[in-house]
Amino acid sequence: MNEKNLNVFVDFGSSKIRLGVYNNETSKNIFVLEKDCISNFSLKNFDIKNSSQIIKDLIKSAEKKITNHIKNINLMIDTPDMFSIDISIKKNSDNRQYSENDIISLLNEAKSLVQKNYFNQKVIHMIVKKFVFDEEEFFEIPKKEIYYSSLIIELKFICFSEKIWKNLQDSFNGNYLNIDNLYCSSYVRSSSYNSLFNDFKKKVILDIGYGKSAITVFQDNRILYFNILPVGGKHITNDISILLKISSEDAENLKKNLNQTNTTFENKIKKINQTNSSDLSNQVIFARVDEIIKLNLADEYFNAFFQNKDNCILIFIGGGSKILNKNSIYLEEKFDFFSEISFFEENTTLICDSGFNFIQSNKSQEVNFLPKKPKNKGFFEKFFNFFN
Repeated sequence: MNEKNLNVFVDFGSSKIRLGVYNNETSKNIFVLEKDCISNFSLKNFDIKNSSQIIKDLIKSAEKKITNHIKNINLMIDTPDMFSIDISIKKNSDNRQYSENDIISLLNEAKSLVQKNYFNQKVIHMIVKKFVFDEEEFFEIPKKEIYYSSLIIELKFICFSEKIWKNLQDSFNGNYLNIDNLYCSSYVRSSSYNSLFNDFKKKVILDIGYGKSAITVFQDNRILYFNILPVGGKHITNDISILLKISSEDAENLKKNLNQTNTTFENKIKKINQTNSSDLSNQVIFARVDEIIKLNLADEYFNAFFQNKDNCILIFIGGGSKILNKNSIYLEEKFDFFSEISFFEENTTLICDSGFNFIQSNKSQEVNFLPKKPKNKGFFEKFFNFFN
């Protein structure tokens, strides 16, 4: 098979590395595989020394299956140091008709502003929240003629450490691989799963991973909010290990076994004076999950957003949420705005598919930057391309 017909995605997690190979002509996945691998993506304690051989093994297995060399990959990854920035940028006019050049100018100005002030960060996602022409709002580029006095574009940037990016490039280059595109895994996966819950107007997707948790908020199919916190499943394991004075391996096994019970997490933490390890572990798990929910949802933004209790769902994803699989969660009254709570079971195929679906889908909010080898396109497309 010609390499040009292939799209390869690597989801580089803190505890697992997943690889998916896709045929661009048929849009089918032709190979998926995952392997365990513990990595630390924190800027202060960055450590991926064990990943190189794992990635090499995954690539070899894929090449044997597809009978073709793999040179280029798309990388999906989350790090605890990733963050998002929301800005609004404005352009005044003498009530003249808007053109695409007006939007190009503002987008360039906004991106330059972020890069100037966050020079040690790489912008990996640039998302348009809305366009405001005077007081008229649009969520996609307007198709009609508009005469305006002011144009405001509200934007969201997801940023990634340049230092970590260079380390990742060096690591993959060591396996003779080029990273074509870098994506935020939580954002990409949430964007893909969002469409599976179209019966709900507002969707809050909470991704509890091994070393971090991420929250993505959608209204209909539009992203409104994104945040990453350095608290995840490994912190629950560490707490259990310290509390029960057992090894991390035993603590992890105990934690995983708890999702086979019918425990209910309540909003009151009992005093930790019992000898039953399951009871103690349940209390630890609740304390951490409660912390993750509070840190993510205890924001003034949500008070206004959820003021009207319309159709809203809280969706748990990620390996760290599996311990909650058969448990019910009681949220504090101030978070009582969800009409349903769901636990979405991910697997290797779904995770890799989300990457392929992301680049194939019509992303009316996502700004796609100039490709390395541009084809002959119109003036607007040479700078930015809105998939609408």
